[in-house]
Amino acid sequence: MLIHFVSSWPSFCVAFGGMLFLILIMKWQSTRFYTQDVVLRKFSIMELEMPATQMELVNLIKGLYDLPPATSAATVKALKGQLYTDFLFMPFAYGAILLLCMQLSNKISFSWGTNVFMVLAFLQLLAWLCDIVENIYLLNKIKPTVVASTLVVHKAYLSMECVKWGIALISTISAVAAICYFWLTGSYSFSSLYYLVIILGEVAVFFIVSSVFFKKKDIAL
Repeated sequence: MLIHFVSSWPSFCVAFGGMLFLILIMKWQSTRFYTQDVVLRKFSIMELEMPATQMELVNLIKGLYDLPPATSAATVKALKGQLYTDFLFMPFAYGAILLLCMQLSNKISFSWGTNVFMVLAFLQLLAWLCDIVENIYLLNKIKPTVVASTLVVHKAYLSMECVKWGIALISTISAVAAICYFWLTGSYSFSSLYYLVIILGEVAVFFIVSSVFFKKKDIAL
């Protein structure tokens, strides 16, 4: 019964919809992301996740506190808010990938394919753990007195990011490609196409809301 639940399309649609909703919230929070890094500029969360050097991360964070007081407070609040929101986002995102891989594991008839997607499904727990550690690390870094990590810590952090993104991307691409193959070859029942319509509807709503509410424009500093 549990396996049937976790591999069901309705469960995936709920997880996928929750993930998209939280992405919208984080996109809204990122509209306040500014730093004084030589010049005033916007930045993205990826710059904190994948800094080339220890000092690149330090300079970006110090730049948050070099902004005018009101803007600095708003930016720091938005950045920390996004990291906290990300804790809510994680179970939806990694849960959706896990469910997708479980669908494939239950669908594929040959044993090695079943095992591969079962492993990919449960590797999402490792990616989730890496994401949690990343957020805790960054939250502890965001302060005016930020200091550079040692080279060993920085390399370990980047390695953890590679593990997290590698697991998520390889799993997603593999699962989507396999499911598209099954649908195109008619190996899924016609009723499952209803869930494809729901998923496409969720994506359409996501892009419509994004285009309406997140047009590029600068904030008043």
